[in-house]
Amino acid sequence: MKKTLLIFFTFLSISCFAQFSKTHYIPPLTSGTTGGVTPEEHYLYISTPSISDVKVKVIEIGGNVFTNTINKNNPWIYFIGNGNNTQIFTPNTSIGILNNKGYIVEAEDLIYTSLRTNAGLHNQAGGLVSKGNSALGKEFRIGAMLNKFNTTGLMNFASILSVENGTNITISNIPVGTILTNGVTITGPLTISLNKNESYVLAIENNGSNFKSTNIIGGLISSDKDIVVNAGSFGGSNYEGPNTNNSSGRDLGFDQIVSFEKTGKEYIFIKGLGSDVLERVLLIAHKDNTKIYTNGNPTPITKNAGEYLILDGSSYSNNNLYVTSSENVFAYQSIGGTNSPANQNLFFVPPINCSTPSIVDNIPMINAIGDVSYVGSINVVTESGATVLINDNPITSSPTTINANPGFVYYTVNGLSGNVSVKSTKQVYVSYSGNSGAATYGGYYSGFDTKPEIVTDKISIWQTPSVLLIKIYLMPMQINQL
Repeated sequence: MKKTLLIFFTFLSISCFAQFSKTHYIPPLTSGTTGGVTPEEHYLYISTPSISDVKVKVIEIGGNVFTNTINKNNPWIYFIGNGNNTQIFTPNTSIGILNNKGYIVEAEDLIYTSLRTNAGLHNQAGGLVSKGNSALGKEFRIGAMLNKFNTTGLMNFASILSVENGTNITISNIPVGTILTNGVTITGPLTISLNKNESYVLAIENNGSNFKSTNIIGGLISSDKDIVVNAGSFGGSNYEGPNTNNSSGRDLGFDQIVSFEKTGKEYIFIKGLGSDVLERVLLIAHKDNTKIYTNGNPTPITKNAGEYLILDGSSYSNNNLYVTSSENVFAYQSIGGTNSPANQNLFFVPPINCSTPSIVDNIPMINAIGDVSYVGSINVVTESGATVLINDNPITSSPTTINANPGFVYYTVNGLSGNVSVKSTKQVYVSYSGNSGAATYGGYYSGFDTKPEIVTDKISIWQTPSVLLIKIYLMPMQINQL
């Protein structure tokens, strides 16, 4: 007897692009109440490489759902609001557990999502780049600016979003006696239980001898289920020069971070435009006896769990800095948009990872936060010998070799505007920034490992060595059964 089994054509594409995801989680942010750092207009920037329309939903946690379609040439610039009490911001006196702040962005195909904000009468700017599914994890270390001086309004914070009911979270390694901005005093590890889409926000502000915002750096956030974490400074400074008028300079510097298993042991940092006292790298150890090596120096600097190492601009060689370590470390970088302490930024840095893709397509409206214009720039780190295209045109600048690792080079391109794509024939790490006389924002659009996601065939044209594409075409088959 003969039976015929008909199996229809099907297509399956599994993508391993970093932070290029169908779902993005944006925990809330917090800010001080002083006029010098009060948030002004803020936006979500949502983009895709797809030439066909992609449907997107912006979901207010505890609120409304908004829908739109985007494509390669038409990103969605979603206006959130203005001020320190919006869907994304909460005043730093109203922190703790929240159930109506933050966003979830969902799309039918892979998208990029970032948040940008102006602040302080347009004297500050900041933003984060969502890590998509890569943001989900269970162990995180908090990083922020150093805030050496007790200038009112210098504040460091972290925010946590739960994605499942009954998520138990512990926050530790913050010194006993530390006072949070809502008046809570740290007496030991904090324990919190959150349900799905609830958040917890903590913040420490310099405002007298009882407030030491650096106490949050190296703080450990651990949970029994996946969470998403933002960390950094809203009104912060890495300036450590003489206590003069310069010490009152401040800016914003925060980002979405990833968990310990997605950090690494090898990093490349590219210097910004600031002086050595503003250009700082923050490396946080997660395990005891972590040995850190800089620029090929055979003598390590050893840190234990929760301890951190600060490297300033003098550690760079030819504007680049190569770091390796015996254990994974959390890496944050602060840059200056100019030599002024009023112009700084901080973002989370990806490790060197051979699975990193070779395309970022695209960074939307690189030089703008709403109607405010900046000067757009990118740094591109890629392997030696790679061909690099910017907006499908050959890059015109010459590469600079990473001193302690000649297998990598970097390019810096300034004066960019509009939507910007970067394509390399090898793995690529792309950071962007927008600079003005008094403000800088930016972050990395590639470099973080991610969970594979099933996508449709209209995205599958981006086939690179770091993308696993499984295409199954099953023709009608006959199964003979005797």
